Amino acid sequence: MASVVPSAVNSIILNGPPGRGHLTASKQSSLKGEYAIGEEIGYRHYSTVNVAVSLFNYNITNNQITSSQYINGIPLPSPIEAGGKTSRGAQGEIGLRPWHHWSPYVSAQYLHATTDNNIQKGSDFLPTRGKIAVQSPEFAAAVGIAYDDGSIFGNFNFNYVGSQYSAIMDDEKVPAYETANITLGYRMRKLWFAEHPQFQLNIVNIGAKNYLSGVQSISTNAKPTRGVNGSTIAGSSPLYLSAGGLAVVASLSTGF
Repeated sequence: MASVVPSAVNSIILNGPPGRGHLTASKQSSLKGEYAIGEEIGYRHYSTVNVAVSLFNYNITNNQITSSQYINGIPLPSPIEAGGKTSRGAQGEIGLRPWHHWSPYVSAQYLHATTDNNIQKGSDFLPTRGKIAVQSPEFAAAVGIAYDDGSIFGNFNFNYVGSQYSAIMDDEKVPAYETANITLGYRMRKLWFAEHPQFQLNIVNIGAKNYLSGVQSISTNAKPTRGVNGSTIAGSSPLYLSAGGLAVVASLSTGF
C-alpha cells in the first residue's frame, strides 16, 4: 500500500469517445461535458414497513474522475476525463416507522462499474478497457436504529464500504472498511425563556479504527505495466485520505 503522506504527483487530462478502444492524452485546461444515459426500474412500498428496491444501468460519456495533485505542498484540483464508463447494479432499503419509539433501518448496494476505454500513455496504451472503475466499491451496506420519545433520543449506525480501486489499471486499492457512530441526547420542553433546549452527544468512529477513507489522487497505473503495444509503462502511486480516530462532540442548543 502506498504512503498516505502527500507528495508531488504528475497529473494528466484524458479524453476520447467511449467504446472506441483508445483515449488520447491532452493538455487542455477544460474538460468535455459529462453526460449519461441510464435506465432504472424499481419498487417502493410505504406503510408500517417502508421498502424500496431498484435495478440500474448507466452508460457515461466523458466520465470525469475527481482527483488532485500537490504543487509545493498545496493540493490543487486535477480532474481526469476517462472516456466511457458503464455502471450496473442493484440497491435496496428497508425501514420501520416508529414502533414504541424505535425505528430500525437497513440498506445495501451492489455495483459493477467498468472503464470502457484503453488509456494512452506516451506512445503506448494501458489495457484499461474492461477494468473495474476506480472509486466504485462492489458492495456497501448500512444498518441503523433510532429512538425518540419526544424527550430522550438517540441513534446507532454501522456502515460497511467494500474495497475500491485507486488506480485505473486495478493494480492498487483501498481496503474495505467499517465505521460505527452513536448519538445520544435529551430534549427539554421549556426552561425559562428557552424553548426546547437540547443536549446532544455524538460519538464518531467507535473503536477508533484507523483506515483509509478514500483516494486523494487517482493513478492510471500504480505498478509498471506492459502496454498494448508491448512497451513497459512506469507506474505512479495514488495518494490516500486517512480517517481520523475517535471523536466525541457535545452540544447544547435551544430555540427562543
